[in-house]
Amino acid sequence: MNNPNTLDKITAVLCAPGILNQLRAQADEIARLIHCAKADGKIITIYGNGGSAADSQHWAAELVCTYKSRERTAYPAVALTTDTSIITAWSNDFEYEYIFSRQVEAFAMMIGLSIGISTSGRSINVLNGLRKAKDYEARTVLISGNGVEESKEVDLHVRFPSSDTPTVQTLTQIMYHEVCELLEKLQ
Repeated sequence: MNNPNTLDKITAVLCAPGILNQLRAQADEIARLIHCAKADGKIITIYGNGGSAADSQHWAAELVCTYKSRERTAYPAVALTTDTSIITAWSNDFEYEYIFSRQVEAFAMMIGLSIGISTSGRSINVLNGLRKAKDYEARTVLISGNGVEESKEVDLHVRFPSSDTPTVQTLTQIMYHEVCELLEKLQ
């Protein structure tokens, strides 16, 4: 392939040796972490920028509302990308780099799991949010492309073997849908 399209790139990632088993194991672990946070009476925070902000909201909605099963109980998830007053006040008065960490600080004792989504894996505000969550002993997950190495503030790093933004975004959505599927089986 000289110039593969997005579907070809996604197919190449999913057909790479061992990747499906790795992604299944990581989805299982995220589902377990979400389930444990709920069992502990804690919330799940999800955040990212741009398309990752939209994915954060989409995932939180599926956790709180439903994925497929209307009988499933709600998971306490909050997308930190939705309160425009907080986001614009903090970024205007202070720094955009800390919009998620400030919100994590506000909910600190309530957070059991903090999930950052960054296509590049280098979004400073996402990484700062994860660092702050670790300060309060929350479990942390980073979902990204392959543009960044492991980090001590991340308990689980789902790193897709691609740096192509549309590919990473699509794989992110596949991942959180798989997590939602697994959570419905835990009920």
